[in-house]
Amino acid sequence: MRSSFLLSFVFLALPGVAYAQPTPPPTSTATTQPTPPGQTTPPTAGAGAGPATGAPATGAAATDTGTPGNTGTPTAPGDQQAATTPPVDVSGTAGARAAGTPPPGASEGRGFMDTRLTWTFGDDDFLNKTGTLIPLSPTFSVGERSQYRLFFDNLNSRFTGRENLTHLVMYKKLPGFIDKLTTEAALVLRFDIGQLASNTGNLNSAFYDTGSYLRLHYQTGPTEKEGLSAVFFPLDTDRFRLGYLYDLSWGGTAASINQSIFPRLQGAAPGLKIQYDAEKFYIFGGFKTATIIQPEQVLSPGGENDVETVRVGETNYGFLAGAGVDPLENVRFDIGGGFFQQGKFDLEDVRGKNVYTYGGSGRVVFHQGMPVPQSVDFLLYRNDPQKPLILFKPEKYDPNQFAFSLSAEIDWLQQQLKDFDVAGATREQSARGAAVQGVVRAGYLRFSATGIFRELNFVVRNVPGFIPFETLPGSAKTDPELFGALALDYYFPSLHLTPGIGGGVQLPATFRSEFTDGGVPA
Repeated sequence: MRSSFLLSFVFLALPGVAYAQPTPPPTSTATTQPTPPGQTTPPTAGAGAGPATGAPATGAAATDTGTPGNTGTPTAPGDQQAATTPPVDVSGTAGARAAGTPPPGASEGRGFMDTRLTWTFGDDDFLNKTGTLIPLSPTFSVGERSQYRLFFDNLNSRFTGRENLTHLVMYKKLPGFIDKLTTEAALVLRFDIGQLASNTGNLNSAFYDTGSYLRLHYQTGPTEKEGLSAVFFPLDTDRFRLGYLYDLSWGGTAASINQSIFPRLQGAAPGLKIQYDAEKFYIFGGFKTATIIQPEQVLSPGGENDVETVRVGETNYGFLAGAGVDPLENVRFDIGGGFFQQGKFDLEDVRGKNVYTYGGSGRVVFHQGMPVPQSVDFLLYRNDPQKPLILFKPEKYDPNQFAFSLSAEIDWLQQQLKDFDVAGATREQSARGAAVQGVVRAGYLRFSATGIFRELNFVVRNVPGFIPFETLPGSAKTDPELFGALALDYYFPSLHLTPGIGGGVQLPATFRSEFTDGGVPA
């Protein structure tokens, strides 16, 4: 048994509002008045993402700009109150966020956003001396450890929240030459400071692309949200996935964390996504490409009809599509499906045959007073000073409000693998996963519960197979992974403090195989 102690402080977290270089100032020498924050347009959702909540548009305080001579016209009480209200100090970051304006330095080209700095002190196994158990657990120290992550940590994100990282987002948005056409581009680079400080020399794991894109959007309705968009991913499409809860999502390309649908992936996997958004529904389709090392038969040089097998990088495709609809104000239905080529078998009796995975995902959400759940790792990063993107909006508690969000999801995959029991044959093997999640907020109290079911085949869906590229033996017995997690927190407004507690129970997936030795079970 391992017992852990963990103390973590967030010293600096700047993920709340994203800003980049604003539009250059006009060339006129005349002094211009800034646009009141209350007149800014709220942010719109990104392509392929759920609606992103913008910063509150708080109107600036009114000031008396009349002539020095009093005309004798009586001033309305509301005007007197506005005149005496001190203006918001936007010289600091906090004041700028409150006013909904770009923070200091935004006009100087500071393109960093979603910055997280944490200080962690702990020991992941303080009851046992170092070296007595595997994995090894040094005594109390400062710094993040992989053993700190529990199975219920941040189920809807690839991160635990204890990482030290930042993102450089160089973003630009301009109107197109065609009326109602808008063009966008963003170079998104992630700096993993913790990985960089480990001095492993692996620069690829510390500095990498995390969703750079080009986007065209043609507005077809009265609001900017409604329209047809095309998102071009020139480098990587890991943010373009199927599934809804991050821990159940599939079709990703993050090979470094074993979350790539393309085995033996070489380099990145660029692609394209086309989506149409309406007021009550959306529909999308797209594809991604990947270079996979696979066996190919070619004629031997200088030989006569001699064939040899070589292993080369070949292009494989993945196709994705989906839709969602809000039949009622508080109800959402989502559905998606995909087909992914995964190279060719390199096993002796099935070498050269195609490997592939296809399947679908579905979700239903009931919500009131809360938005539809959306993982931040699926969003497009926008560093727009005029429409700030809020990635980690602080929870707002209302003592008189009752809000909730209930969701249920199912994912079903079929994978073409070598038949373990029949030589030279292949067959499809299913892999299923499901999740139920609920969040309730009553006054200052918030409670969440999550239950997840994953078959063994679904856990290893990206290998693919428990035995790589092979089905389970017919005599094997497996148990699915089951776990549940609970979390509770309470907000104390007078202290500006929100303590919380969480826990869970996990029954891991298991594999059992029986065989006989001379007729005796072994």
